Amino acid sequence: MYQSITLEHRGAAREYEGTLRIDIKTMQAVIGRSGVGQLMSHWPVEIYDISDVMRTGGEPEAIGKAWITRSGRAVMYTINGTRYLSPLSQLKGVLQGTRKYAGVSVMTEAPLTPPSSSCHAEGVPA
Repeated sequence: MYQSITLEHRGAAREYEGTLRIDIKTMQAVIGRSGVGQLMSHWPVEIYDISDVMRTGGEPEAIGKAWITRSGRAVMYTINGTRYLSPLSQLKGVLQGTRKYAGVSVMTEAPLTPPSSSCHAEGVPA
């Protein structure tokens, strides 16, 4: 049995005044200025809902975490229990100013499929 993961584009990550704004179809989230530096230094960081940041005067509760994957090729976000992913090369381009945005995709697990067999011997006379 094989399990596959599919990626579906859901939004974009943009740099805004030193922060990283994550725009997803259903919400806007942000990683603070200090968090961006920590993330690029391979430390996990907190993600906050933009509306909570404005409403609480800078003392919001975290809604998720972001970290660079072990392979070093992507940034994984967990926001309200949903896993998202951005290519690290795109995110670095955003932070350096060479890209406008980095794609954000949602990770969904496809149903388990039985292993395929290239040889179907049943019903074939010997």
